Amino acid sequence: MPILNDIIDWAENKPVFWQIAIDRLIRNNELSDNDISELKEICKVDYGLSDFDFDEVDFDDLRDFANNATSSDDIILSKISNVNNINALSKTSELKFASNGLTLVYGDNGSGKSSYVSILKHACNTRGNKPKINDNLYDSTCYGQDKKTDIEYTVDGTNFNTVNLINEVVNDSVLKSIDVFDTFSANHYIEGEDEIAFIPQGLSIVEKLAVCIKKVENELNAEFSNPALEKFDHTLLEVSDCSTAKTFLDNLNSETTLNELRAESIWNATKNSRIEELTNQIDKLKATDPKKILKENKDKIKRFEVLLDKFQTLENNLTGEKLEDLKQKINILSITSKALKESSDRAFSELPIEGVGNSSWKLLWESARKFYNESTETEDFPKVNGDSNCPLCFQDLGEDAKSRFNAFEDFVKNDIQKTFDEASDKFDLEFENLNNQDFSFEEQKPTTIELDELIDEYSKNQSQYLELLSKQKDYLIGLFNSKKSVESINSIEIENTPKTQIQNLIKNLKEANEKLEVQSIGEDLKPLNKELNQLNSEKKIFDFKPKLGREIYRQKKIKLLNKCISKCNTRMITKLSNDLTTKYISQNLKQNFKLELTKLGFKNIKIETETKGQRGKQYYYLRLDEQNANGIALKDILSEGEHRCISLATFLSELSISEHKSAVIFDDPVSSLDHKWRNKISKRIAEEALERQVIVFTHDITFLLMIEEHSKKLNCPLEVKSLTRKKTETGIIATNPPWDTLSVKKRIGVLKNGLVDLKLTEKKQTEEIYKEGVKLFYGKLRETWERFIEEILLNKVVQRFGREIQTQRIKVLTDLTDDDYSLIEENMKKCSTYMTGHDSSGALIENIPDCDEVEIDLKALEDYLVEMRKRKRQ
Repeated sequence: MPILNDIIDWAENKPVFWQIAIDRLIRNNELSDNDISELKEICKVDYGLSDFDFDEVDFDDLRDFANNATSSDDIILSKISNVNNINALSKTSELKFASNGLTLVYGDNGSGKSSYVSILKHACNTRGNKPKINDNLYDSTCYGQDKKTDIEYTVDGTNFNTVNLINEVVNDSVLKSIDVFDTFSANHYIEGEDEIAFIPQGLSIVEKLAVCIKKVENELNAEFSNPALEKFDHTLLEVSDCSTAKTFLDNLNSETTLNELRAESIWNATKNSRIEELTNQIDKLKATDPKKILKENKDKIKRFEVLLDKFQTLENNLTGEKLEDLKQKINILSITSKALKESSDRAFSELPIEGVGNSSWKLLWESARKFYNESTETEDFPKVNGDSNCPLCFQDLGEDAKSRFNAFEDFVKNDIQKTFDEASDKFDLEFENLNNQDFSFEEQKPTTIELDELIDEYSKNQSQYLELLSKQKDYLIGLFNSKKSVESINSIEIENTPKTQIQNLIKNLKEANEKLEVQSIGEDLKPLNKELNQLNSEKKIFDFKPKLGREIYRQKKIKLLNKCISKCNTRMITKLSNDLTTKYISQNLKQNFKLELTKLGFKNIKIETETKGQRGKQYYYLRLDEQNANGIALKDILSEGEHRCISLATFLSELSISEHKSAVIFDDPVSSLDHKWRNKISKRIAEEALERQVIVFTHDITFLLMIEEHSKKLNCPLEVKSLTRKKTETGIIATNPPWDTLSVKKRIGVLKNGLVDLKLTEKKQTEEIYKEGVKLFYGKLRETWERFIEEILLNKVVQRFGREIQTQRIKVLTDLTDDDYSLIEENMKKCSTYMTGHDSSGALIENIPDCDEVEIDLKALEDYLVEMRKRKRQ
């Protein structure tokens, strides 16, 4: 085969796994999953990723095989059987197809015709979307069960094989060489691009090669998800920016060698010792770091100042000038207390009760004042004129009582009392302050310990100091408790107090800080830190050496896998497909397309086919070939008949360039078209049936008769199947073709079979049921007489569904006699009397014919048919 030799020549300088793929495709026509896996390994061999053992292609032997290869087999459909849970199709029916010529399957709407077509669309090749296959609506037990059927086919007419369709998926793609044409296919041809389905075997090899290479690419891509290729993110390793390890990691890629890794990860005991040595040196140097010491000194000063402030607070309250102030507070209270007592004695002598003049009594007196003044809305308390009453008990006041009231008021308002009160408040405040002096130094204990290390016997000195201050506090509290005047208060003198020691220490620290602020060890640390960072970074590389080794391997393998994947680009395959298409197909396809348009009588618009390649497949599309066609969509200017005609022409032109003669299927190809297009399409389909098995599904009785007419003219074998249904079951194969399409002879045969059933009804059923059967029988008998007139008497010159008057048939018309008229009229009248649809008198119904009489009436038509044919022959 020339096209195969072209492909073999093209393959000789292509990647080895391409060569082996082509070798296996030419020899086996298909590639298995195991083939794809092996081709992937062969692809990897070139890059050292696999050690798979394989035999290279012997191109001379492959050419010999190709030259002896035969064309693709012709697939013939035998039947659809074992239907289960597919729509409402009958489980027991078998739809059989004639092995040659044309099989026409007629079915009214809802008879199951579309369900059978749906099965074939999923098993065979079709354009557009495949219809969904649903569960049996009428059988609830089917939900969730598999939707399946068997499709039988043959290649040689002797051996039969079966393709299983289960849930819209077939177990074998062998039937894809059979194509289904329907309304959806027609739309798809006009509106979109499609894969060329019927192409020489060699070109299909190219298409399959493209699919194969993409599968190998997918398997190679799948290896990236292997856990062994999981990335190790070495950028997260903590190494010094200035180290050689950092440079190594930054530059790590697929070109990095394991020797480079080994050189960077050398480690030994000497390096470990050097890390310890450097660490100690740096620690010691940092211990003398001026900045560190400066900070430490400042923190010490803050801590010492806290303790110093607390000592100063105690001294401020217990020594020095404070003692003179405390003496005044004590003496003033003592003096004012004595003066107040003398005044009180004068004012409250000889009273019958004790306590007058004390604080409780003063509170009572002031309350009485407030009450009296608010009640009288005056400021006269105590009012002691001529007839005044006691402001407390409201009794009359005598002269003595009035004198006492005045003495009480004078006492309360006396300056001595005020002075005493003020002195008492100040005394109490100082006394409280003394008692609140804080001698707790628990929080400062760490500071005391720290000072002990810096000052000799500091803790001892602090204890003595605080003990002396504590005794001074007790001494002062004793003076306050006595409330007696004092001439002087003893002071304490402490030499070399802790406060003085701390102040001297702080002074020394501040002087040291002034010097530390201008000192630094940075330059000394730099070389030590650099060497330590380098060693630590080298240690990090050493610790992660296994993972870094795997990462280097991963990157190398990824690079090589990507090189493998780069060999899976199908651009060269697409170019080959384009070249072969141009050489072997394109011109033939275009010529055949125009020829098919001519056969179908399409002349109004110029249409061209164009092809283009994509991923090793050839796509064609239709375009307008008119001067002003720019921007005009083909589908927008075509009538429905033109649309269907162009689509069918495209479909048939594909068939003309295929190397096989497999079956084709048409589903209502003339739906909604007028008689002109129906006639042309029915003729073309009948012509195609002379070349291959053709199956047509239709619900159009006129189209059926046109198919019959053209099949008879072309001497093409035709087998008509008829589908019927029950209430909940469809796709039942009727025993006869549609009644309207039957000839007189075949109708008489159907009526004879019906007479047998009618006799059983007469024998076993009620008279009422029998009468109904007789009515139906005579109705069909009358229709047969009508067909007799069209077919026999008028010799089909005029037919009910006919497109024209057949004038040439007039020459064989037979002269009719009065006896002929009488016989026809008598039988037609009797049929009309008893048929369903004619109302009859009760008497006629009572005398309804028995089966013997019915048989005589049927025999009259059969005998007359024999007589008329004899007369025509004469």
